[in-house]
Amino acid sequence: MIRWTWKRAPASEASGPAVSGSSGPPAALAAAGAASLLRGGLSASRALAVLAREHPEVAELSAIVDRAARGEAIPDALAAQGGPEWRTIAVAWRLADAAGSPLAPALDRIASALRDIEDLRTRRDALLAGPRATVRLVCALPPAAALLGGLLGFDPFPVLLSPAGAALILVGLVLLGCGILWARGLHASAARDDRVHGLEFELAWIVVSGGAPPESARRRVVDAVDAVGAEWIGFDRFAADAPLVGALVSARSAGVPVGPMLLEASAAARSSARTELEGAAERLGVRVLIPLGVCVLPSFIVLGVAPVLITMLRGVGG
Repeated sequence: MIRWTWKRAPASEASGPAVSGSSGPPAALAAAGAASLLRGGLSASRALAVLAREHPEVAELSAIVDRAARGEAIPDALAAQGGPEWRTIAVAWRLADAAGSPLAPALDRIASALRDIEDLRTRRDALLAGPRATVRLVCALPPAAALLGGLLGFDPFPVLLSPAGAALILVGLVLLGCGILWARGLHASAARDDRVHGLEFELAWIVVSGGAPPESARRRVVDAVDAVGAEWIGFDRFAADAPLVGALVSARSAGVPVGPMLLEASAAARSSARTELEGAAERLGVRVLIPLGVCVLPSFIVLGVAPVLITMLRGVGG
């Protein structure tokens, strides 16, 4: 039995090629693992079956194998898994099957891009760790403030149980909820920009590397994207004034091989997008402080400080 790990096994233990690198997201694992197995001579269906057996924690792989066993085409089985990363792999697989081009290099590049996205998400989560800890701290402070006030002889609970206290609790909870929803909205907005960039160049490269004329690459890629429903690949990238068309025209006019030019354009687009996404992640770490200052911290004042302060003033006035 071929045993698959993400760290190369010793030669005495491995009966086949091994996948190197970190595990990464499930789709990246599937793409890189399938690429390595395909290079080892396994058929596509056999490669996916081996991956599904060795990685039972990836439920999508088992679902893909089951669908393929029922006679469904592998690209369709991949596209049915729900996530945009799986449909990205499905488009590449579909084009490679139709063009008769090597699939393993394309899968390797897609897997690398998916791991880059996962690294970006990890970095973004690290930047948001501080604000999230602040929210948890603020949620714990009102009970602590009430307890401390009681120990000092200023019991705030009579105030909280009064109509004025009910209003304070309502206002404080509303502020806290708004702050949390605001921060989550900022994070979700940034996460919607997570995608593999430059895919149109790589998909066109798959077509031309199978021997198809460059003039037909754009139409074939558009048809495959439409058939699979790959949302990461917008149709505006195939317009007449899009960079893809410019690269195809430049290669033809210069008389140079179009394949390497497409890969270079893809790498440049991905590098530029990575820089922009990293900058957006750093800006998010600063922007998320706004709901903390506007909503979350005032909620602490309303819920934790105001009741104790009112109790103290009543005690002084009495």
